[in-house]
Amino acid sequence: MTVTVVAVAAVAVGGFVASRRTPESQAGAAAPLVAPVRTPSPLTFTGAKVVPIDAAKLPVGDAPHLTYLRDRTVHGGAGTPVKVPGSVEIDAVARLHDAVLTIQLKTVRDPALVILDASGKQIERVPLVDSLVTSTDGQAAAYASGGRYTTEGKLGDGGTVYYRRSAPGPVKQLAQPKVFDLRVLGVSNDTVYFQSSDDSAGPWNFYRWQVDQPTPTRISSVRSPIAVSGDGTLVAGLASQNDSGMCTTLMTATTGSQRWRSCQYQLTRFSPGNTFTIGIPAGSDPYGDLENVALDPKTGDQLRKWTGPSLRDARPEDGDHVVLAWHDRPEPGSRSALVRCTVSSGKCELATPLASGTLLLGS
Repeated sequence: MTVTVVAVAAVAVGGFVASRRTPESQAGAAAPLVAPVRTPSPLTFTGAKVVPIDAAKLPVGDAPHLTYLRDRTVHGGAGTPVKVPGSVEIDAVARLHDAVLTIQLKTVRDPALVILDASGKQIERVPLVDSLVTSTDGQAAAYASGGRYTTEGKLGDGGTVYYRRSAPGPVKQLAQPKVFDLRVLGVSNDTVYFQSSDDSAGPWNFYRWQVDQPTPTRISSVRSPIAVSGDGTLVAGLASQNDSGMCTTLMTATTGSQRWRSCQYQLTRFSPGNTFTIGIPAGSDPYGDLENVALDPKTGDQLRKWTGPSLRDARPEDGDHVVLAWHDRPEPGSRSALVRCTVSSGKCELATPLASGTLLLGS
């Protein structure tokens, strides 16, 4: 797993960060402080199970309610568009109220969290930060320094988990010495979920940190976590190896009890309210997949599948909509757009214009 992360990071620093498919938390970028709710209750499913996407032929819909980066400008979420100054590669972006948080990669050995105010002025820089999540309501952020991008230098030096509710503002810190691959997975209700390992080869341990406590709680029944639901109740973990990659198990976060397992898809994120979870092929390609799916968190049944020449990321926008990063070909220099699709009907619309340049959904 460490080798994979390093290889992907090398691609990113070469100028293609937006295509990385390394699983991270579902918690997602901050939406407008209360995003429009467009979720039928209960969902009624109609239309084809498999929906091909051609962005050039889609009707134009609303702009994304999620935070996203086009070229070096952050759009969506709370506040107006913010231009990120400089030319350093941007690996992740999020909103915390009207502030913009970015992880920037000068080199694989020199990542940093750079925080900008609403005008684009830098107000803080935190060195070595290489993972970032925000809560589904956009009221909290967690990030960590964990050595994700490189194995150069001394391993097992550990890192630090950070939590904050405003920028600028007070920050809580949790030191985690002598661990490998420290990474935040989610944040909810003053609780941060993260992973780390006691060994460079894994397996990875799952931790819950109540930010008013001096130490985290290890949930020993969950191994090698890769995604946590926004409310912290569900967790997806890598279970076993098969010919196409790792199988993924969906579990209850508090007890580790298994709901179901998939060796076809790797789970990446959960929708608000846990109405669906997003899956990508188990042997996912850094330059995009031919399909993304919405699965039922209760049963593992496939609710909808979308296909395209290169789908490089997908984030739930609400309990019935997903935003996909669609590219017209699986290679650098492709044209791309954000496409909004409805889980219950399968229908899709264009959320941003089709264009060239960097496209990155908020973390």
